Amino acid sequence: MKIVKIKLLDKNAKIPNKINDTDACYDVVATSREDYGDGRIKYGLGFALELPLSTQLDLRARSSVHKTGLILSNCIGTGDEEYRGEYMAIFYHVIPTLPPYDVGDRILQIQLRNRENIGFVLTSELNKTSRDLGGFGSTGK
Repeated sequence: MKIVKIKLLDKNAKIPNKINDTDACYDVVATSREDYGDGRIKYGLGFALELPLSTQLDLRARSSVHKTGLILSNCIGTGDEEYRGEYMAIFYHVIPTLPPYDVGDRILQIQLRNRENIGFVLTSELNKTSRDLGGFGSTGK
């Protein structure tokens, strides 16, 4: 088990938690909401983290996001071990007839991942494969 230091920045902030031990992600709750008036809504999560070395945190939309008409603006947000500010997210409210999240709602999931540094080696040729240059639906499925 990795240990992650968490600093609560808001009186309503909650430590991320899983409903079931087997859940892949931890739910996080909105502690603030700022509507920019142009379809963007920024939510604060009310906490800062100190992640272990070579660890990244991914912020993902919850599967129930479809009930809100919201889309997470950058699809998946990423935090690394050097960031110490409040975690937050901006959503686009693309279906205004559906109610967006409120303060106190579970709005995102977070997942920690080990990160490995890689080295790139310059080459003029890559090995051929059966797929080779096929992409964008080239398998016909």
